[in-house]
Amino acid sequence: MNKVNYMKNKLLFSLILIILILPFFVKAEGASFFIYPGSGSFKIGESFLVELKVDTANIPINAAQCTIHFPKDKLEILDISKKDSVFKLWPEEPAFQKDESRITFSGGLPHPGFNGIGKIFSITFKAKAEGTAFLNFEEGKVLADDGKGTNILSFLKEGKYFFKKTIFPSGIEISPLGIPLPPDIVSLSHPNEEDWYNNNSARFEWSLTQDITGVSFILDKNLDTIPDDESEGKIQSKIYENLEDGTWYFHLKLKNENGWGQSSHRKIQIDTRPPHSFEIIIDNEGDPTNPQPNLYFESEDEISGISIYKLKIGEGNFFNLAAAQINPFLLPLQGPGLHPLKVRAMDEAGNGIESRTILNIEPIESPQITLWPQTYVAGEETFYTEGTALANIEVLIFLKKNEEEIKRWQILSDSDGNWSFSTKELIKSGIYYLSAQVKDERGALSNPSNYYKIEIFFSGIVFGPLLISFRTLILILTLILILGIISVGYFVLKSKGTKKSLKKETREAKESLQDAFGDLKKEIEKRIEFFDSQPGMSPKEKEICEELKKALEKAEESIDKEIGDIEKTLK
Repeated sequence: MNKVNYMKNKLLFSLILIILILPFFVKAEGASFFIYPGSGSFKIGESFLVELKVDTANIPINAAQCTIHFPKDKLEILDISKKDSVFKLWPEEPAFQKDESRITFSGGLPHPGFNGIGKIFSITFKAKAEGTAFLNFEEGKVLADDGKGTNILSFLKEGKYFFKKTIFPSGIEISPLGIPLPPDIVSLSHPNEEDWYNNNSARFEWSLTQDITGVSFILDKNLDTIPDDESEGKIQSKIYENLEDGTWYFHLKLKNENGWGQSSHRKIQIDTRPPHSFEIIIDNEGDPTNPQPNLYFESEDEISGISIYKLKIGEGNFFNLAAAQINPFLLPLQGPGLHPLKVRAMDEAGNGIESRTILNIEPIESPQITLWPQTYVAGEETFYTEGTALANIEVLIFLKKNEEEIKRWQILSDSDGNWSFSTKELIKSGIYYLSAQVKDERGALSNPSNYYKIEIFFSGIVFGPLLISFRTLILILTLILILGIISVGYFVLKSKGTKKSLKKETREAKESLQDAFGDLKKEIEKRIEFFDSQPGMSPKEKEICEELKKALEKAEESIDKEIGDIEKTLK
């Protein structure tokens, strides 16, 4: 019995121990996108192939999508291939536009999905210009095959490539009287000694002159190791696979008939692990309506260090933040509602980790519209509306048509929260909807008020974007009449010649005046005829058309009478 109890207690203790210790060994990870190889050196004009790969972190997936950006001044895409891809279905084929610098895709496969490390597609680039080119991920998703489409993308490994006109130094002829000089070592996989790379396969190359009979080399983590005197043969390159993260040194010396020369030392820096996971903390200073809360977030990376943070708000683009710009980072003004936030921490080697959260900004109190016109005759009436809001606050009044904002007016409420607005602006005929919104001194917004339907009739003529009211047209006609009379009178006063000459000038003035008036009259009559032919004209619109007809007739009679009087005096 004691033995049984002992075994039970031992089993229970072991189980508790496992439960307590297991969390320290189990690390929750997500899927990752990475470019392979993650780095390299190439000559200008040389083509090279890279692959976009996915690591599912032992979680089956059934879909993924992302956007990759590249510098089009440094790189030219020659080909994109889906051969040997883990995906079979392509809602959006991997594609690019020649005038753009991005590649987008969306792919997937049926259940049970894919689990492991696999290629999505390959890209063949051509190096165009000297410098360093980065392949960056703008947006991405990796969806688990869990029936919910959970996005499990957590890590990103970007690519970094170096281009020069000449990769290898020219060989130097060494006099056989001396030992070899320290050789120049080039790493195509890790071009710059001071940069960090997420590529753990290192390639070293060097050139040999004719007198060289052997080489000796070693790779370790010491700065000034001297290789032994055992020759590895007359080789000119060496590749190391699956190196640990950290700083490495490749040491190389050459031998000729005079003996071993001095050693050269080439440093490379490798970091394949992403920064530590982190949280985004939102501080709205205890005010859920705060339109500019502070964000706090920070990641760590013990190997290469944090290079930059990338922040995405809602559907906007990612923008970069240096470490000095955070903790806190004051968000740009945000409207009320839910705003998805994404922050990526990128290390110096191009490894990244992403954190997400939702920013919820509550609206301030909405205004009320208490009086509005159900109909408005633009060009004849005054548009007037009023309502209530918070005291001494900016009120934004909107007039929309077919979901498009046509007009926006800004006013202030008074100390009692009352506001009113009036205008005689000309607005095209149609069905519009009126609403209002308020904005306080912080920039915080309310939700829009209720929308109120307004039927607008335009009393005038539309010339493209130009609106002219009928009243303005009548004023124009009156001015034409006055100018005509002044012109004829001017002819009478100016003329000192015969009545024949005066009659001729009067006749010409009459014809010019009647032509100008006739053209304008035809256009107005055409508009009146159009309005008359429209079904369902309101009484107000019919009244306006009748008044305009009478005004035209009266103006024409006045012009004919005045010119007729002048002609009589000349008989």
